[in-house]
Amino acid sequence: MNRIRFRIAVAVLLSGALALSLASPASAFIRIARQATPTSPVVQAHWNDADLPLPSVIDPTNLDQPPAVALATVQASAETWEAINTSFFTVDPVPFTGTPQLQPALSFDGQNSMFFDAPGVNFPVAGVIAFVRSIVDGTDGHTLDADMVFNDRDFFSSVSTPNLTPAPPGQSSVDLQAVVTHEYGHYFGLDHTSIAGATMVPFISNDISQRTLELDDRAGNSTIYPESASRPGGLSPGAIDFGATTGTVSGTVVSGYNGSATFGAHVEAFLLSDPSPANEISAISGELTLRNGQGEYTIHGLPPGDYAIAIIPLDGIHTIAADANVGGPYAGIDINFEPEFWNGASESGNGFTDDANDFSTVSVGAGANTGGIGFITNTFPGRVTIAQYGAFENIVTFRSTGFLAVRFDPPFAPPYTINTVDFPSFTFNGVPAPFLSARLCGLDQTTGLPDIANPLFVQTPFNGNPNGVNTVPLNLTVNQPNQTFFWALQFPSQATPGFPNNFPFLRMDFVTMEQGHYANSYTMPPTGTTGAGIIIDRNIVVSMTCQMSAPENAPIVAPSNLGANRRTDYTEFSFAKPGDTRADGFPMPNGSLNTMNLITRSVGAPGTYSTVASVGEGAKSFKLTPGPATTPIMIWSSQATDDNLHNSLTSNVTITGLNEDADEPNGSIKNAPTVLTLPVVNRPETNSPAGESDFFAITAKTGDVIDVAATHTGALDGRNDPDYIMFLWDKNGQSIVAFNDDFTGLDPHIVFTVPPPQHGQSKTQQFEVQVTDFYGSLAFPTGAPRIPSPLTYRLDASVTPAAASGSATLAGGINPNDYNFVMNGPNPANPIAKFLYVIPRSQGSQDVRLRIYDVSGRLVRTLVNGTKEPGPYTAIWNGHDDLGRGVASGNYYARIQMGSFTKNTQVTILK
Repeated sequence: MNRIRFRIAVAVLLSGALALSLASPASAFIRIARQATPTSPVVQAHWNDADLPLPSVIDPTNLDQPPAVALATVQASAETWEAINTSFFTVDPVPFTGTPQLQPALSFDGQNSMFFDAPGVNFPVAGVIAFVRSIVDGTDGHTLDADMVFNDRDFFSSVSTPNLTPAPPGQSSVDLQAVVTHEYGHYFGLDHTSIAGATMVPFISNDISQRTLELDDRAGNSTIYPESASRPGGLSPGAIDFGATTGTVSGTVVSGYNGSATFGAHVEAFLLSDPSPANEISAISGELTLRNGQGEYTIHGLPPGDYAIAIIPLDGIHTIAADANVGGPYAGIDINFEPEFWNGASESGNGFTDDANDFSTVSVGAGANTGGIGFITNTFPGRVTIAQYGAFENIVTFRSTGFLAVRFDPPFAPPYTINTVDFPSFTFNGVPAPFLSARLCGLDQTTGLPDIANPLFVQTPFNGNPNGVNTVPLNLTVNQPNQTFFWALQFPSQATPGFPNNFPFLRMDFVTMEQGHYANSYTMPPTGTTGAGIIIDRNIVVSMTCQMSAPENAPIVAPSNLGANRRTDYTEFSFAKPGDTRADGFPMPNGSLNTMNLITRSVGAPGTYSTVASVGEGAKSFKLTPGPATTPIMIWSSQATDDNLHNSLTSNVTITGLNEDADEPNGSIKNAPTVLTLPVVNRPETNSPAGESDFFAITAKTGDVIDVAATHTGALDGRNDPDYIMFLWDKNGQSIVAFNDDFTGLDPHIVFTVPPPQHGQSKTQQFEVQVTDFYGSLAFPTGAPRIPSPLTYRLDASVTPAAASGSATLAGGINPNDYNFVMNGPNPANPIAKFLYVIPRSQGSQDVRLRIYDVSGRLVRTLVNGTKEPGPYTAIWNGHDDLGRGVASGNYYARIQMGSFTKNTQVTILK
């Protein structure tokens, strides 16, 4: 049997805090593919023959280069794609000269445009260099309009070679031709790929290499626009018949757990005579039939030869591209499997006998398909991977000297074995990442920190992967329960004023911690403990794989979404229960959850978890009476116990005592909300602990105008920014009378005129204001409580008497006796759309249907379908259809029906 070491690359950019990224709305891996309806054929984004040569109007006006130079650079980028001799695609990039041309803009105007955005109005998120917005006809995939915009505010357009021109202060230098060549790939119908060195990787390489195309890029374009002798008019001058000179490989990818289709595996062909990125081509499983088939794939454009075929999860660790880099129907792709090569008759779901590095040769001939290359993903009964982080980005972290460490608390019944530790590393110059050492350490209970001085494993030095994942075999048998371990990496000294070219970096979950914070990332100096501690704004990407002595010892999966909210006499810790699945991926009997446990540890010594409360399987939260003190800082997590009495991995954490404000506890309408003495100006508040809601009481009379705002304080940097929402409740806490999300998702503001009282009520009424971070709130049940940055906000509130208020302006207010439905931000929606609807008490229970439709009236997604009691409700649309596939960018409509009430609102999805 042939064997090959897996060497899949992962890409990381820039140092410390920021990565350069390329955004696009394209929606498949090598080519865009989606289905209009569950029964319709797959469509592929493409331009029609009649559209070619594709006109593209360019406004070359920019801040960095003479317009003639910028125009020539953009034209050279477009013509790079036109020069593919196996593709009939042609392009006509022309300068903007005025009428009859339209001024290039990001709009659906029937003109394909490219322009430079000097003010940066299209780039509210830091780090995005350029993007393409495409409008695609969902019935046949025909592209109707495509526009490209370059971030001229934050990035300097270098055209020098071979080195980039240094950028002025406040900007980053990028090669204009490389950036535009990448974006034109999206313009023409391609998406990101995971082939290292290709132009269509989801980042910019900070050099000129992406000016030219790799085999994967050329094959992708040729698959959409193949040169063929059978085309009308035959081959173009100098062209080569794509189908006749290359071959294909096809097959399926199915789960080793249950045989279901694996949706979204990266399938890659390695040329055995030269398995370098220059000869690699990829596809994605499920591309042909999406979720309706058996995970079919076809790799197009393979030159004749012998190949090894591998499947790799698009998890961002083992590949360059990850779920976040692949849009459209591939949002939410399957990554619950390990990389492996196809090995013919030995292919099976038993990972203990089906070695991931064994492969069988797949021969490809010109004009022929090699079919039947069917994968069964490997499963490992009793093997559990501890990977406590969410989706991570092309961003790196480091320290100058000292250690970065990641904590692990395996809950497993001994004996068990720690098999491996895995982590991606990176250097800028492509040489091994020179860590001074790598260590597996225990817990020093005198400090609560890693016991660096007494490692259980040490490798000195440790030369990590320059652009990929490291798998470190440990095979350490653990015989004692409740042990804590740390993987610690020692860094060299950072040069001043910059970094050595071979300085090592690590990946992290940093921009948006979708699964919350785990408080398992540590920093330590070379010696001593001064300056050591937990890093609270990131989860460093390191995982540990453990093997149980018996498969049945694998516990239930971990709970999630732990959040805390202080009440007057108790603190409520809410959580999401685990499903009936073992942590090794195998199913468990229904109802396998036995109890939920609330556990806690301090930030220092002894650093061990202890259980403080337990509730039965039917409980929805822990109510800890009395609540924890505000000092010292305490870390809280949750843990499940299954019917086999095995404890799960820990959930995300919430931290008490971290910047909590003086108004705490004020976490309930009926549980002593903070009474405000008006007017309130710049009252300091915090959103802490994670999962917190703040409630404030306001008294006002008929005709008075209540004006209340919550405004973040401190700088925003696009990383875990607060997303405050505000509700105004009546005195009974049963009806929302106003709400606001500011449509930017940051600083809500309500202006509400108090209506006349109902029969028997006093003219003086009490209202409660609720302020909470949308992520981790009950308004977003699939979100995770997180530590927003910044934690602080200011509260401003006033009540203006009716006689002095002038016109009765109403912003955010609703009539509690009427049905209400709004999209409460943001729109355009990226990545989610938020809706709020209210059933008035006077109407009683109602049958509610909330659906998403496309512009052709086709049903895309049903969000709500059932009977609801009176009250306020939220609904979230994540841009997926009813089959879990992401939809293309464009306009959609949300339609709600509540009794006799019907209302539509437009939603724009921008990816």
